[in-house]
Amino acid sequence: MTIETKYEYKYYTILDEGGIFELLHEAGMMVEMMETSTAIGREHIWIESLNNVFKDSKDDTVNNFRVDEVIYCDDIKQWCHRNRQHKKCPVFIQYNDKQPVKVEGEGIMFSLYEELDQCDNGYETRYNYEVHGIAPPDIDLVDGLSSLGGRL
Repeated sequence: MTIETKYEYKYYTILDEGGIFELLHEAGMMVEMMETSTAIGREHIWIESLNNVFKDSKDDTVNNFRVDEVIYCDDIKQWCHRNRQHKKCPVFIQYNDKQPVKVEGEGIMFSLYEELDQCDNGYETRYNYEVHGIAPPDIDLVDGLSSLGGRL
C-alpha cells in the first residue's frame, strides 16, 4: 500500500540581474526603468515587462501566465526545500528558450498564475485544456500544469 501525497503547485520564473536586463530589453522597457527611482516602481516595470513578454510569446504554453508578485530570494534551493516540506511544489517556467532554469543561488522570483479564459459554453477553463481538447477539470482544485504532472 502506498500513501499518495498531493502538493499545491505554484509557478515561478527566476531571473538574476542579467536576466532582468535581457527582459527589459526584450520588452522595450529600458527607458522607463532608467526613469524610475523607487524599488516599487522598478518592481512594477519588471511585472509589466514580464507580462508583456508572456502575452507576446509565440509559445502557446506560456501565453496565459501573468505575474502575481515579485520576491527576492537569497537561497533558492533552501526556499524550494522549505516549500516542499509544507506540501507546496514550485514549478519553474521559462518565458523563452534562452532563459536558464535557475534552481540554486539567488535571484528575483516572479510568482505566476494562469489567467482564465471564458469558453463559448460558459465554463471557465484553462487555455491548455482548450488547445489540447482535454475536458476541463474542477478549476478550484487543479490547474493546467499541475494536472499534467507540473511539467511544461
